[in-house]
Amino acid sequence: TYIPQRDCQKKFHIYLLYPQRPKNLSANYSIRIDIFNKITLTYWASWHLSIPFQFLPVNRIATQLFIPPTIQQQQQVESSCRLSCGKYGRCMKYVNNNSLYFCQCDQGYSGRQCNIRHSCSCSSDSFCLTSSICLCSMNKFGRNCSLTRSVCQSSNNSCQNNGLCIPVDDRININDFICLCKDNFYGKRCENQITDGIYIELNEDIIQQVS
Repeated sequence: TYIPQRDCQKKFHIYLLYPQRPKNLSANYSIRIDIFNKITLTYWASWHLSIPFQFLPVNRIATQLFIPPTIQQQQQVESSCRLSCGKYGRCMKYVNNNSLYFCQCDQGYSGRQCNIRHSCSCSSDSFCLTSSICLCSMNKFGRNCSLTRSVCQSSNNSCQNNGLCIPVDDRININDFICLCKDNFYGKRCENQITDGIYIELNEDIIQQVS
């Protein structure tokens, strides 16, 4: 889960494997990154990353992702798209390359033309991206999104004053969370209200490094 106020300018290190091993030396491989709105599980945007030296056994690719402020509009793409995405797909552009198109498939479908239907074992409140990839809702985790995080349940909301409780990545700590506060509130649990005056918040990590 990416949170701008927490994760902006943060570096992520991710290791990917080729789908077949050994890899097909005659194939042209690339990387596609999709992002979704975590609350609504709706599609937001995609990036295309080429692999420059495909003859090498290992490649290191570094890139910056600039997330668009609004959802990519399908209507603006369809008029210029030459792909046939069928009944269960929509033609979209990559954020970082307006000359490349791809088919964004509906839930339960995959393939370059979204014509492959696959069975899915994801929980009912998740999004089935492929037969092996489930996008979990805010309070769920696990391979099939069948496990529940109790830290941000509505009956045990850890944030006050209608703050939005977001669980920390389950690979780090399943019991930790962060609160996104409404206007005029602040604090770890949004427990403090801003009154008239100037409010200054200091980053404790930076202060410790300097001192």
